[in-house]
Amino acid sequence: MAQSMVCHVMLGVMFMLVAFGEAQTPPGIANNPSQATCKDPTYKQCHNLVHVCPKFCPNGCYVHCQSCKPICNGQSAPSPPEIEPPTESTPPMPTPPSPPTTTPSPPTEYTPPTPTPSSPPTESTPPTPKPSSPPTTTPSPPTKPSPTPTPPSQPKKVKCKNNNYPKCYAYEHVCPASCPGQCEVDCVSCKPVCNCDMPGAVCQDPRFIGGDGITFYFHGKKDRDFCLVSDYNLHINGHFIGKRNKNMGRDFTWVQSIGVLFNNHKVQISALKTSSWDDATDRISVAFDGENVFLPKTEGAKWQFSTMLITRIDEANHIVVEVENLFKITAKVVPITKEESRIHNYDITNDDCFAHLDLKFKFFSLTNEVDGILGQTYKNDYVSKVKMGVLMPVMGGNSKFVSENLFATDCSVSKFKGRQEDGSPMNLQLPSLRCQSGIEGRGVVCKR
Repeated sequence: MAQSMVCHVMLGVMFMLVAFGEAQTPPGIANNPSQATCKDPTYKQCHNLVHVCPKFCPNGCYVHCQSCKPICNGQSAPSPPEIEPPTESTPPMPTPPSPPTTTPSPPTEYTPPTPTPSSPPTESTPPTPKPSSPPTTTPSPPTKPSPTPTPPSQPKKVKCKNNNYPKCYAYEHVCPASCPGQCEVDCVSCKPVCNCDMPGAVCQDPRFIGGDGITFYFHGKKDRDFCLVSDYNLHINGHFIGKRNKNMGRDFTWVQSIGVLFNNHKVQISALKTSSWDDATDRISVAFDGENVFLPKTEGAKWQFSTMLITRIDEANHIVVEVENLFKITAKVVPITKEESRIHNYDITNDDCFAHLDLKFKFFSLTNEVDGILGQTYKNDYVSKVKMGVLMPVMGGNSKFVSENLFATDCSVSKFKGRQEDGSPMNLQLPSLRCQSGIEGRGVVCKR
């Protein structure tokens, strides 16, 4: 008898556990797995690494092997939702004038016998002049914001330019909502990918993507300079700005400017400090050998000196600096928005929006001795030291990479010697390669 009762109790407990497990399973998980892996074995660092699908992916996700990031299935970046709100906000504006028309009607009901119904609406009811003034102020705000949101809300359209992929070549794509003006088409997957998700990118609270395709963070310290790349004939330092987080043991930091040394020249690219942000106001500054470079605020405007060419990608805040056979740097000035500050607890105030640089580097003649926070990832035998599989893999080594100033070459990993005679190791050029992922050109490192 006792054994049968024990059996009944155990069966009841097991039934409750099964029911609880089923209740904990969110709807749709069985049909749409919440995890995904890279299936391409050519991406050794990412292959079979389990990724958790973002919670906003209703139909599951897949892993983009090149950037080693999960992407929602069937994700698209519709632009109309961003443009429609202004059109919806304008119709409500005419509605305020309608209440004033209803308010004068009550006074006519209260004073029908007297011959003064026509005058009370103007004199006895002071609220009427008050509502009349708001209608005059309301049309003015729409006139100011209406022109400004329209240009930034237009997402950029890009195409695959590699004719080795005929199914994707010249097919037009719209940049994702997360980077409406900065993306390229990955011809392998035939999908638009943000520039900040490509190898050689340095963006946000500095998030690096190395030449090996692995993502990591390097926080450094605010108001200090750090060595990003150091080779025999190329040295790049970055100046970090930021805010101290009282609840954390580090600073929130961003790259405000970079100093580039090559041959016997110096180039400085900086984001100018600004309190309120306007996409149409140019906040990018370029100096060559200590002299400011003036670029007309026209898309496609160019400035050239010898083998160096500076080109505007947009009318403001976006340029490309290229030195033939050496490097190509894409720089865009961006602010910290109120939404970003709210999400990440940056505590950004109205006196400074912490304008900083989003950068993308491409190198054409690095040696295998290259070093620096980003540069070391381009070595043929480099093995990443960051902890993989965590939400924010961080690279340490502040003491190794810190420099005295923006153009100092005194970091402990510095390799810079400047221009040397032809035939020296620093003048060697890397061959032009084309990886299976679709990336090609001199200085590209393909990983198996």
